[in-house]
Amino acid sequence: MSRTTEGGTRERTMNGSTGSTGSTGSGTHQRPAGRSTEELRERAAEVSGEILNRLADPAATMAATRIPARAADDGVAEPIWAELTLGSGSPGLALAFAGATRDTARQVPRAHAYLTAGTRAVSGRPGTPGGIFKGPGALAFAVLLAHRTTGGYVSALHRFDAYQRDLVRTVLPPVEDRPLPTIGHYEVVRGLTGVGRYLLARAESCEEPLTAVLDYLVRLSLGTVEHRGADVPRWWALDAPRIGSEAAFPGGHLNLGLSHGVAGPLALLALAWEQGARVPGQQEAMEATAELLRTWAVADRYGLFWPGYLSFAQWRRGPAAYDGAAKWPAWCYGAPGVSRALQLAGRALGRPDFSDLARASVDRLLTLPRSAWGIDDHALCHGWAGALHLLGRLDETWRDPRLSALRDAIAADLVSAFDPELPFGLRFTMTKVPFGSDVSGYLDGAAGVALALDSYATDATPADWDMPLLLA
Repeated sequence: MSRTTEGGTRERTMNGSTGSTGSTGSGTHQRPAGRSTEELRERAAEVSGEILNRLADPAATMAATRIPARAADDGVAEPIWAELTLGSGSPGLALAFAGATRDTARQVPRAHAYLTAGTRAVSGRPGTPGGIFKGPGALAFAVLLAHRTTGGYVSALHRFDAYQRDLVRTVLPPVEDRPLPTIGHYEVVRGLTGVGRYLLARAESCEEPLTAVLDYLVRLSLGTVEHRGADVPRWWALDAPRIGSEAAFPGGHLNLGLSHGVAGPLALLALAWEQGARVPGQQEAMEATAELLRTWAVADRYGLFWPGYLSFAQWRRGPAAYDGAAKWPAWCYGAPGVSRALQLAGRALGRPDFSDLARASVDRLLTLPRSAWGIDDHALCHGWAGALHLLGRLDETWRDPRLSALRDAIAADLVSAFDPELPFGLRFTMTKVPFGSDVSGYLDGAAGVALALDSYATDATPADWDMPLLLA
């Protein structure tokens, strides 16, 4: 059976299938024949609206969120609703309805219904920290977006501001001259980078804890520590990147991803810099982290990519000797997630070389056949919806017709995959059966796909719904 990771999402058993999307067989990504971009956007809007309609009732959505028996490893259906999460819980659904751009009058009451369910859960289990993707921090982001959409929820928002201020005072760890015990200290999903994104959005009432988080991340960005006779970055952590992979990482690991690694802090520091939230050493920290990513931008015959994470042995051998495969293009690891962090840093500091590195990594995706991308899911985190949305964010600056055509092709496959016979219209890869599970949530399921299609359909900057992803 699939397992829940520390970050609150489920580990998937990959079998190499590309599922029902990504069938393009060449590196030239073209718009689907017979459909204009405008027609694709209209269809994407329809599918997005239909998915949201299917998620409208909290009780029905909770009951239908499951791994069906046919997809379960042991042949037994498994409910997978996780209440206080953005992965598959009320906060993520509330965020989806508050963030949708169409039919706001209908979506706002739906968001409120999920906020009510999440608030009941928080009241029953107060004080359970879990970053911003699990626990009260997840609900805080949903309340923040609902406030920005409606102007309401002021009292609730102030309570979550106080919660996050107290959390930082309680959990802010020291920066020591030794490797970290866990990436959970700093990462986006469980750690202070995700908390920092909330604080940045609420800087007017959370300036002190925001400054503390930025200072912590700056100090982690600079210098090295000694580990097993070698100098390693302060980001080095003694845990493994995934539950169950400990034997492969006896010396810990360096995580390079956006969700769990150094690209997340880089994105936050860049966003804060642009907003005027700055601490001593912040520019140097961004430059050092970007240079670390430049060092570990390795190449295959298609172009540059980033390893998801490095073992101690891989670190010692260096990037020239890296022989691992590229991970699938995703928000969580590799391009285009890391690409977006570098683009943000380049924009913030006026460093075109950082933006050029981001661009080179995306150029690889323009030549790599989609059938070779390795994506076997629809979700925002590690699936086609995430690729669609991230490429759109990146192309806001570049306006490359080739990226537009690639996004059209991905969107066409997503809307073609919609099956009205399924509870949420799409299934997701939570076990060894690709596209086998009914997942409703923001990060891992149908709500996230609805948002990505909504943004594609409107060809506009999202209304803050991708803040938890550190994309803006």
